[in-house]
Amino acid sequence: MEMSLGDTKNRGKTAMWAAGCLVFFALLTQVIANPTCNPGMTGFLNVHLVCHTHDDVGWLKTVDQYYYGSKNDIQRAGVQYVLDSVIQALKDDIEKKFIYVESAFFFRWWDNQTADMQKLVKLLVARGQLEFINGGWCMNDEAAAHYNAIIDQMTLGLAKLNTTFGEEARPTVAWQIDPFGHSREQASLFAQMGFDGLFFGRLDHDDKSTRWAEKTMEMVWQGSQNLGKSAWLFTGVLPNGYGPPSGFCFDILCNDDPIMDDRRLHDYNVNEKVEDFLKAAQNQAEGYATDHIIMTMGEDFNYQSADMWYKNLDKLIRYVNERQKNGSKVNVFYSTPSCYLKALHDANITWPTKTDDFFPYASGNHSYWTGYFTSRPAFKGYIRQTNNFLQAVKQVSSLLGLGQDSRLERLKEAMGVMQHHDAVSGTAKQHVTDDYSQRLSLGITESFEMVAEAYSKLQQSTSELQESIDYIFCPLLNISSCQISETSSAFIVTLYNPLARPRQYYARIPVPADVGYKVTDFKGNAIEAQLVPLPESVLSIPGRNSTAKYDLVFIAEDIPPLGFLQFHIQRTANIRIHRQQKSSIRVPHDSNEINIVNENLAIGISARTGLLESVGVITSDGIKNILVNQTFLWYAGMSGNNDNEESRASGAYIFRPNNTDALPIALQANFTIVEGPVVAEVHQVWAPWLSQVLRLYKGQQELEMEWIVGSIPIEDGIGKEIVNRVVWPGVNTSGTFYTDSNGREILRRVKNYRPTWKLNNQEPVAGNYYPVNSRLLLSAGPSFRAAILTDRSQGGTSLGDGQMELMVHRRLLHDDAFGVGEALNETAFDQGLVVRGKHYLVHSEFATPDCDFGCLHRSLGEQLMLQPLVSFTRTSASAYTWKNTFITKWKGLKSSLPASVHLLTLEPWTGGSLLLRLEHMYETHESASLSDPVTVNLQDLLADWEIVSAEETTLSGNLLKKDENRFEWNVKSSHKSNRVLFGQNYPQAHGGEDLTITLNPMEIKTFIITVKKVTSLF
Repeated sequence: MEMSLGDTKNRGKTAMWAAGCLVFFALLTQVIANPTCNPGMTGFLNVHLVCHTHDDVGWLKTVDQYYYGSKNDIQRAGVQYVLDSVIQALKDDIEKKFIYVESAFFFRWWDNQTADMQKLVKLLVARGQLEFINGGWCMNDEAAAHYNAIIDQMTLGLAKLNTTFGEEARPTVAWQIDPFGHSREQASLFAQMGFDGLFFGRLDHDDKSTRWAEKTMEMVWQGSQNLGKSAWLFTGVLPNGYGPPSGFCFDILCNDDPIMDDRRLHDYNVNEKVEDFLKAAQNQAEGYATDHIIMTMGEDFNYQSADMWYKNLDKLIRYVNERQKNGSKVNVFYSTPSCYLKALHDANITWPTKTDDFFPYASGNHSYWTGYFTSRPAFKGYIRQTNNFLQAVKQVSSLLGLGQDSRLERLKEAMGVMQHHDAVSGTAKQHVTDDYSQRLSLGITESFEMVAEAYSKLQQSTSELQESIDYIFCPLLNISSCQISETSSAFIVTLYNPLARPRQYYARIPVPADVGYKVTDFKGNAIEAQLVPLPESVLSIPGRNSTAKYDLVFIAEDIPPLGFLQFHIQRTANIRIHRQQKSSIRVPHDSNEINIVNENLAIGISARTGLLESVGVITSDGIKNILVNQTFLWYAGMSGNNDNEESRASGAYIFRPNNTDALPIALQANFTIVEGPVVAEVHQVWAPWLSQVLRLYKGQQELEMEWIVGSIPIEDGIGKEIVNRVVWPGVNTSGTFYTDSNGREILRRVKNYRPTWKLNNQEPVAGNYYPVNSRLLLSAGPSFRAAILTDRSQGGTSLGDGQMELMVHRRLLHDDAFGVGEALNETAFDQGLVVRGKHYLVHSEFATPDCDFGCLHRSLGEQLMLQPLVSFTRTSASAYTWKNTFITKWKGLKSSLPASVHLLTLEPWTGGSLLLRLEHMYETHESASLSDPVTVNLQDLLADWEIVSAEETTLSGNLLKKDENRFEWNVKSSHKSNRVLFGQNYPQAHGGEDLTITLNPMEIKTFIITVKKVTSLF
């Protein structure tokens, strides 16, 4: 019988399919026969060997270089080979296990696999051999990452795992083995995501010694002072960072001897290796409370040749366990963090608790990892701005029905990578940081195309416009440059508000000419505007190629919630308009103090020094002045060869000034006062490389401080760390200050003190620095509270009574020898990097009956986190034609959310559904009126969509809330709260069937909502 070539191929495929089925059912039988976790042996010390690789999503090499294994002259690392090698090893032996963490790498690998390989991987996951731990897009930093971005990157990875593998792949253990300090908010977020436990590798060396001696290396971390048990998380400190015990690294990258078990060989070493291992196990057991201990068998980019590890671990398990015949009480086996955590839970003992955090982290007496809180400030600012942009794009995509567009997914993935502990931290090599920035830029460009398309379709759907309208994003507004506003005689500005309540916004549009500009609002009314000359420090920013010499400033009132307002701007020769908009400029010389004022505040400037002297509150009785001084200073970065602790240099990770007193950059600043109908400014210059604008807008309740720092001079051979210091003379704060935790809850800090162990601080400045993600606060009781809010993550402290200090920029000449291998000496355009940023000062005296101090800093923080998305459109239409042709005002919400509720997330989800997160922004007793529980009806939320159903999930959206079943732990008495500003917990409240939900202080609720269009958008 003849058979065609095609038939031969089909027959071969059939045979392969049949063989594949046999393999499938054989493996499935093994799954059923093999329990997932080895429970260990009663009466033995059970050693859980955890095989793992730590794969940085960029550090010394870029993400792509790490994945493919290129540039091995920098670091021998190729992630694709790790996964290739491990899968084969697991397939061949059901006893072997492996954990994997970084979804960014895994899904790049997964997308390149055959269907048969994907089927095999699913089987390995099903039988518990391959276990996903953590599961986020990366292993995020915990100091410089904002909670909004942390939640997003975890959701991205966990959702992909859930979609690909289902519930059996859902990670239940968080694995933060490499970040350089650990935040309480991170623990709270993990708990709210449904995790049962957390393991990490780094904590202060003295803290570790204390815990080891007291057998408190494992504890229950009470991650919130507001949320109760829902934020509790079992937490364990790994014994060896995340590496194996000394002498037991068996990777191709390691130098330890393998286990040589052929007795014919002169180098036979089984007895030596077993004795060393038993000793290491017993030593480790001294620091832990149960008869189960964990050993991490892996390191950076290990298992590129997995057989080397597994062959030696097989021998180790065999020969160690053989000793049990001779009375050994050590039992060793392959395990995973979740199996180890289950064993600890099954031990049913009582655990110590922790209520503070693990900052700052010091690896030695002179090695405080507090420099990275500020390292690469421009990059940190870019990440924060991109997060703002991403939230707006997700909202627009949801409200205008764009769905899960691949362009949006690429931006989400880029932002996920940025949260990596060597990305947003600022601790990657320069070429890697450049690659990170390029990823953000491409992601922004692509995703803005979606916004432009949505706007254009919206305009066409409800107007007489027949052609699409171009909406353009100006990425260089941070240096006061925008090609459209500079070259167009008429243009439209669209301001999209990503907040769930109306807002006021002070728009600043770069323009070239000192002429009049008619600004028309959405109703067709001309509104007040002001031309403000740009400071020389802006005009001379290196690389700035712009004709703009002024900012056109106007107030956009009442921008709708999740909606936009448009403004028509027309250049005009009208002299009257120009005269009204022109700023007055003066350089006072004849007064002891100069005031600039608005309706609420009066800022006092010394005519002699040009520095801030007071902030006054305007009352019916006049000005009530509060004495406050502000200036910039610098610390000299320690130089050293890093041979020992005493010679540790200040670098990308480490902050180590060579003196305890910061030096003034100048004792006085040259200054100019710029005033007009919309804004009053003080332009200060300390040095050619450092300037600031103090700014009061009309109606504003906070003092804005916009600083420009760089190029930091290094001609004297000294690296410099620049700080902004604000002092309230005579205010006694008793060495106490407060910082936020990843932008959410507030933690109490005390100078030279740690709540749970005795501090021996030999670095009095660096050892008192903490991460400031959004705000630094002081309190001297009800009569005095003040806060400085930031526009990016920075390091901050209070080194004296009534004093706040924030580090804004660093330029250093030495590496600190913790791996990056480069000095933190950022340059651009052949000189040191110039950075522009903002601080905002609020004070309890600024409060009103409608908005107390808690309201002031929380509402301002929300506005800074989500600024309006600004876009531009060229037009030849008159203001009248524009008003009658365009949609000039649009809103996506039916009604605003209550003042205490923030819409954290609205994004397209699977199957046409949406992911919605609402959060209570306030802590218990933080605000007299806004800290109460609040009720929201979801049906009243969206303007153009009916919410058909809403299913509540865990915070990460990958598990229905009703299916959550976390471990409960027995704990010793909880530590008393160390808070001053906040009070007790509220009980949990539940939503009703009518889609009404109740939010308690600091609570986040997450829903997958099914929606139906109720208006025709397009």
